[in-house]
Amino acid sequence: MQKTPNSSTPDAASIINLDYKKLIRDLLRYWWLFAITIPLALGGVYLRHRWVTEIYSASMRILMEERGNEMPQTDMMAGFGLTPGMRNLDNQLAVLTSWDMVGKAIDALDFNVGYFVQGNFKTTEIYPASDYKVEFDTLHPQLLNTPFYIKQIDKQHFELSYAAEGQGAYNYTTGAYVGGPGAMLPVARYQLGEWITSKWFRFRLVGNGLSLSNENQYYFIFNHPNSLISRYSSLIRTSKTDESSIIRVSITGANKAKNIRFLNTLANVFIDSNLEKKNQIATNTIRFIESQLLNIRDSLSDTGAELSNFRTSNRIQSISTKAEYLFNQLQEAERKMAELHIMENYYDYLIQYFGNDDIDNDIIAPAIYKVDNQLLTAQIQRVIELNTERLAVQIPLGEARNPYSEQKEMEMELAKKTLIKSIESQKMALGKEMDRIDAEKAGYEANLYSLPETERKLLGIERKFDLNNEVYTFLLRKRSEAQIQKASNTPDHQVLEAARSGGMVTPNIQNDFQKAALAGILIPLLLLIVRQLLNNKITSVDDVSRITDLPIVGQVLHSNKPEVNVVSNHPKTVVTEAFRRVRARLDFLVGDIESPIITVTSSMPGEGKTFCSLNLASVFALAGKKTVIIGFDMRKPGLNKVLGLNDKDGVSNFLIGQSALKDILIPDPSGLSNLYIIPSGVIPPNPSELIGSDKTKELFSLLKKEFDMILLDSPPMGVVADPYLLARQSDALIFLVRHNHTIRQMFAHTVSNLKAEGIETNVGIILNDLNMKRGVYGAGYGYGYGYGYGYGYGHGYYEE
Repeated sequence: MQKTPNSSTPDAASIINLDYKKLIRDLLRYWWLFAITIPLALGGVYLRHRWVTEIYSASMRILMEERGNEMPQTDMMAGFGLTPGMRNLDNQLAVLTSWDMVGKAIDALDFNVGYFVQGNFKTTEIYPASDYKVEFDTLHPQLLNTPFYIKQIDKQHFELSYAAEGQGAYNYTTGAYVGGPGAMLPVARYQLGEWITSKWFRFRLVGNGLSLSNENQYYFIFNHPNSLISRYSSLIRTSKTDESSIIRVSITGANKAKNIRFLNTLANVFIDSNLEKKNQIATNTIRFIESQLLNIRDSLSDTGAELSNFRTSNRIQSISTKAEYLFNQLQEAERKMAELHIMENYYDYLIQYFGNDDIDNDIIAPAIYKVDNQLLTAQIQRVIELNTERLAVQIPLGEARNPYSEQKEMEMELAKKTLIKSIESQKMALGKEMDRIDAEKAGYEANLYSLPETERKLLGIERKFDLNNEVYTFLLRKRSEAQIQKASNTPDHQVLEAARSGGMVTPNIQNDFQKAALAGILIPLLLLIVRQLLNNKITSVDDVSRITDLPIVGQVLHSNKPEVNVVSNHPKTVVTEAFRRVRARLDFLVGDIESPIITVTSSMPGEGKTFCSLNLASVFALAGKKTVIIGFDMRKPGLNKVLGLNDKDGVSNFLIGQSALKDILIPDPSGLSNLYIIPSGVIPPNPSELIGSDKTKELFSLLKKEFDMILLDSPPMGVVADPYLLARQSDALIFLVRHNHTIRQMFAHTVSNLKAEGIETNVGIILNDLNMKRGVYGAGYGYGYGYGYGYGYGHGYYEE
């Protein structure tokens, strides 16, 4: 019955475990790999840094103050400061990094022309330009993205060349494109200050004198503004500082000076834009007040002249107390009516302002007039906030449509319609109030009919004059307040720290060299690890120990002797001494068994079973024991071939009853006494059946009577079943493992089968063909199944 393998049965993990001892030996053996890869890696990084363009960072800090309204809401004209939505920190960050804001910064800079010097290894951008500067006609198209190469002739003359490849020309004033010239390579000589003109460009080079190196190439390029805006928009990074309103703005680029100049200009443009928006509200308010002053001024002038003429012609300076009371009431009604008319005009102004489609692409900043309706005031504020957010996310013509911009457009349109509807409702209520005041005024006027006609007319003229004078004085005061407010406006933001360079971002030279050194170490290390993991051969005693706990009874070194029977022909070699040690250890396996039968097998062909069987039999013979070796590998008789006994009868002839024992027993051909050979004989069609027959037991019984030691040269146990049959009739089993030849999985599977078959006692392992000169791992030796060894080893006293 088959037994279950015990806990020592090998598993896949134990077969593929990394052997750290082997790895250390490999590291020492292949140290030259590290001597190659580390310098190569470091050299590669060095060369890369010679070609790669350095990228630098620059950063600045801006304080964004979130101020409240700078005038109380109870005043008639309130709030020249920005709305809360405009002052929201996230909104301001969106404005700062928006396409329009970056575009304004680019327009304020001289980035449209890029200056470059091309060396042997890399190209570097020069900014600011030092040796020469390009001045171009902004009304004339300029050829874009085409290098114009400058070659100095003398300090005032140069040679200009460019390779056009169909690039278009761009007019920086109108934004119009002109088709490029196509493929061409013109070269011409010019002087500093001379205008260079063609259909596709018009510019000149200015400077005090050229001093260009002949070792480098100098050229300049005209850049498209949208390309610059797109590039710098993608490079800007903003971050908040803790919970404060201080933000950090940074950018990366190949030129330090350009990075710093751009950030400072962007901050200035952003702050100026903020102040401009605040002033625009005040400007619109002043404009509205002045339009009202023009109307009141004409009325005041007319009533003043009328009053003067009436008093002069009628010689009247005062009126009765009653008439004065009635006229005071009538005057109050007229004053209220005048205010309502101003409010009506203001509502008409708002309807016209918000109903005008022209404001959709501009900042909404209407004049602010006192309105007692808080809902209407909140709606106006909401429209201003939505318009500000809409403009902040708006993308210029030709760019991809922002879905968030479409949402803001819809919200803006709805808010405007709601606001206009509310204003119209207020106008209706205002009309009713005016009708009521008109009725009151009619009553007051009816009471005055009883007064003398002259006095009544005088009071009417004075009433109109006083009313116009009061309104005119009020509007003058408010205009002065608005003008003062506009003059005293300051931006909400300020630069806390000007832009400064933050050092090199890429390449990180120190880090790259560290990575290169690490890669130079890891690559050969990984190669050695993979080499070991991919090697499925047994290469050391430790490999055997990890797979099985069976005892190792000997280790046989590699030999280059031409003779297979090394023990008989070279008794002083290290190989012979190794077999002597095996002989001594086998005594412990067989104990006091008389005439023990020892089977020599392995897991796969080519592991040296015939070689070890013959030499092991020879050392027993040298020890004075009468020994016989039997070639039980009847499928591929290695013993016959090694000793030249192919034409001799052997064990197969005996097992089929064709020959007697004396007929197949042959003394050792090398002349070693006490050693006899039983060849395999003819190759039978059924070796397993013959081995399992009673004739095998009869053979062993006869041999035990005549010989002291019986060795069986059997076929590989991992391939055929014959060795299992022989092992059951043997007193000991020698299992061969050949260094750097035996496959671990094959060996582990065979050992597992041994234990499953119950063949566990008196089993010893011989590690064969160790090559100490080539290290632990050795190399392939190319010999065939059971023989073909070419061993050689020299060591001190022993014969080489």
